[in-house]
Formats: sequence, structure tokens, C-alpha cells
Amino acid sequence: MGRAFRSVTRAAVALAVACAGALVAAPAAPAAQTAPAVSGGCSMDLGAQGDATGASGSPVSVPRADGRVDQFQVFYDSSATQGLPFVWHRAQSAPGGSYGAWERVSAGTVGPKASFVTAVENAAGGLEVFWLDHGGFCHSVQGPAGGQWSTPENFGLRPSPYHGFLTLFKRSNGTLIAMASSSGKPDRSMESRTQLSSDGVWRPAEAMGKVPATDAGLGQPSTVTELPDRRLKVTAREWNRDRYWQITEAAPNDGIPSGWWPSQWQLCATPRCD
Repeated sequence: MGRAFRSVTRAAVALAVACAGALVAAPAAPAAQTAPAVSGGCSMDLGAQGDATGASGSPVSVPRADGRVDQFQVFYDSSATQGLPFVWHRAQSAPGGSYGAWERVSAGTVGPKASFVTAVENAAGGLEVFWLDHGGFCHSVQGPAGGQWSTPENFGLRPSPYHGFLTLFKRSNGTLIAMASSSGKPDRSMESRTQLSSDGVWRPAEAMGKVPATDAGLGQPSTVTELPDRRLKVTAREWNRDRYWQITEAAPNDGIPSGWWPSQWQLCATPRCD
């Protein structure tokens, strides 16, 4: 059997809450809201002072290669000018040891209407974190030695509304792949970006084929499986219908753009696509 993980990999964890009503109670938004600043294509609340108050959901964990675990949590901030929460991070000092204090990743805001964060350790031993920002995804990186996070940047994948979030998968050779439903592009139903373990650079988005059905859109991947020959098999549910589709790479993607995914998805006979 191939190497599989449902929704996320061992090294990538995600927290997604479908609507604001499902979030943990947060401080009331200020009566007069300030228009968001934008940095690197990501919305920023530069007036927020970094005062973690109400939490949104539970911490999500990222296992590290050295045995430690890092955690990410979405927190509201009583000093926020826009009423939106932020991503915070803490790390174990040693495997099985205590966690350090929570520290805010950036002034980049999460949401609105849905709270989502996912993270992974890259091949160099650094951390990469992604969060939902007004329908797209923002991305920030911390080096292997820890310390300051990079300025948030727009990651470039943007699903249609209600079509799910971002899925990360780590191949057996350390290559990362990020996948999300595609919005507004007639030649594709899903897109992916690849980061080689050799250089840590995210390649441009590539088409992952089109669902050959009228008015059919995909949610985020339901499963990602690495087959014995290192090709990836991906399954996904239609975002508003109990029907499943699958697609398998023509060859393992080692960073050379285009041509790795077939042009069309195949309809599955069962929800497991077996």
C-alpha cells in the first residue's frame, strides 16, 4: 500500500471553523473599525498590541524531526482595531518538555467568517505556517534556529467560497506540496504548489486537472496518498454534493513545472475511491 494520510500529513495540521458562530466567544469588536493595512498581499492590523485574550478553537500541533512539538493557536486580541484574531505560536524546549510562552506570529489577521491555520516543518528544519485571509491564504516562515517570523505574504491559492481550505502533504523525499480548490479558472478544479527539499522555494501554482461535469466544484482534498512509485493519488468531495473524484499524477513531480497531473479527474464509485 502507499503512504497515505487523510486531510493532512503527520507534519501538517489544520484548524478550520466554518462560521463565526462556531468560534469561541471573542471580545466585542470596537465600535469604530479601522481599514486593514496590507503587507505582501496580506491584511494586517497594525494597531493591535498583541494581547492574547479569547482563543478560537484548540491548539494544533506540528511534530518536529528532533522529537519536539510546536503548537499554533488562533487568539483574539482586545486591542484589535478590526475585531479579527491572529495566529500565535509556542514550542517545546525539549522532547516531552514544557512549552514556552505564546508569541504572536505577526499582525496578519485571520478570517473573517472562518478560522483556519495549518503548519509544517520543512526539509531545512524551519517552520512554515499558513492561515486564511479574506478567502486566500497568507504564509510566514521561521528559520531552523527559531526567532522572528518572515513578513506575511499572499500564498497565491484561493478557493471559491465554501470550497474548503489548504491541504499540505510531505512526500517521502521531503518535498512539500500544497493543494487547494481553484477559483475562477476554467481549465482547473484544483491547484498545487511544490517546494523541493533541495532549495526550499515554492514553485508557481500548477493546474491539477478539471472535473468533467457541469457546475461541479471540488472541496479541499479528502485524502492524499503516495503510491509505491512515489506518484500522488488525491481524492476530493464535491463541495455541495455527496460525490467523490480522484486524480493520480502521471509521474512524481520533482519540481519541473507542468505536465504532472492529468487533464481530468475521474468519478469514484465509492466515497473511498477504491
